[in-house]
Amino acid sequence: MAHPPTTRQRSAPAVLPEWPAVDDAAVSSAMAKRQLLSFDFDPTALPSDVLCHLAMAMFVSAGLPKGVGEDSVRRFILAVRASMPDNSYHNFFHVIDVLQTTNALATATGTMARLDSWERFALLSAALCHDMNHAGVSEEFLSKAGDSTHGGYKNLVFRDALMEKHCALRAFGVMADRDIRILDGVTSAKYYQFRSSVSKIILATDMTHHSEYISRLEEFAAHRGEDPAVEMSKQ
Repeated sequence: MAHPPTTRQRSAPAVLPEWPAVDDAAVSSAMAKRQLLSFDFDPTALPSDVLCHLAMAMFVSAGLPKGVGEDSVRRFILAVRASMPDNSYHNFFHVIDVLQTTNALATATGTMARLDSWERFALLSAALCHDMNHAGVSEEFLSKAGDSTHGGYKNLVFRDALMEKHCALRAFGVMADRDIRILDGVTSAKYYQFRSSVSKIILATDMTHHSEYISRLEEFAAHRGEDPAVEMSKQ
């Protein structure tokens, strides 16, 4: 059976740093305090090297699917960090914040327990990559700016969800990079199923759909007869 594509072109940074060595006490403290499942977690209070280790801990805790190795996931996390621009919001601290919040919500609501290993991996991968290589400006700004500014994004010609589609493409470019190859051990069918899941989750972060999703969540909560926040507090 055919395997998913691996690109010889460079999508990850030309030289990835070594997996950072950190004070085990810092990581152990966060784990002991169950911060990865807390809604009070503050990623800005920790160095980015420690955040890499905590991101890895979330992936491992969720259970890596068969064929996905820990070394590849470590390189993937490093590549995402290196691909995040140094702007005030869409940066590595933000994507770790979203990854941790997604992990906490999915665990508290019982969603993680209902997903299989590939679905959990897709959810966390999408959270980590949802703003990958984000320009730090709005879609409207990029559309109006054209080629005059932010030249790295001048080839984005999507009609809608411009940045979300860009981030999804960047994510899979890195996954297939010859130095990452995080999905080398999976079949084509599993690869495209995984890619579809990750892409749909990232596209769902398009803020033009925010009100729609909030309405659907409220409707779901009303039918269940309980406030989701109250239900999560019981976990």
